[in-house]
Amino acid sequence: MATLGSTYLNLADSFKRTENGKTAAEIIEMMSETNELLQDANALQCNDGTNHITTIRSGLPSATFRKLYGFVPPSKSVTTQVKDVTGMLETYSIVDVDLVDKAENPKLFRLSESSAFIEAMNQKLQDTIFYGSIKDNAAAFDGLAVRYGKKSNDDKKIGYNIIDAGGSGTDNTSIWFVTWGDQHTSLIYPQGSQAGVQHRDDGVMTETDSAGGKRKVYQDHYKMDVGLSVRDWRSTCRIANIDVSDLAGVSAADIESLMNQAYYRIKRYSKTGRTVIYCNSTALMYFEAQIRAKNNVNFTVKEYLNENVLHYKNIPIRECDQILNTEAQVS
Repeated sequence: MATLGSTYLNLADSFKRTENGKTAAEIIEMMSETNELLQDANALQCNDGTNHITTIRSGLPSATFRKLYGFVPPSKSVTTQVKDVTGMLETYSIVDVDLVDKAENPKLFRLSESSAFIEAMNQKLQDTIFYGSIKDNAAAFDGLAVRYGKKSNDDKKIGYNIIDAGGSGTDNTSIWFVTWGDQHTSLIYPQGSQAGVQHRDDGVMTETDSAGGKRKVYQDHYKMDVGLSVRDWRSTCRIANIDVSDLAGVSAADIESLMNQAYYRIKRYSKTGRTVIYCNSTALMYFEAQIRAKNNVNFTVKEYLNENVLHYKNIPIRECDQILNTEAQVS
């Protein structure tokens, strides 16, 4: 589970390499303050316009010992082709011209006033990465929970990488081991776009209310073309069905044991990527209580991206409150 070095590009890095990318980088860095996924994830350009086609090997060819003058039977690997789509996530920021014109730094003031709109965009992106569903919204993309949504005992199916914590009903949460990297899980953006994000300064616009009243405003348009690709499902794992209502009691799920299962489920497949653990603040709170009770040496606090972060077996644990406490049982 190696951490990629200086060649690893996250979204902000990618934006800085595009035309007019400085503003986009500032925006994504604002988003990263409350969206740790954007600090971790790599950005991969689509290979089919607005779509990304991935060929996944689901079976290996056979190998045979051969005697002298013997023959080797032909074989081939088994592959599956997957097409991932991108969606257009957009928002508009509207600010009264008098507020802007009286500011010492109008450009910076407009960006500051846009923070609420950017945060709404930010939360929607996080939610879609985990819970997005084309079935529910054809304009979006399938998130991780849709892909890792049905358990399986077959180690050739994605459901094999769902660890069942035993919860039922609709008061469950999940802990995710996500391995980011071009060969693993990636955020994707369309060919020819600016890493999936554009900012357009629409300048001064005139708004009209229902009574015919008018006002002048500055308008900014923020757009992010983004999708998700899981090239190798074996390097990402979901610990599902963690019953939130039981976490404070004696019947609480043994989170450490579940994490150990997830760790070994992905260990051999995640070596070329960056693995990060995601859970919400509720799970993390009870999780840390279990750690303190056991004084477990598998958990350490050390630096990750210039912050002191709890690690499990050298994998950083990141807090993401877009992961729900109201998940239905995964069966």
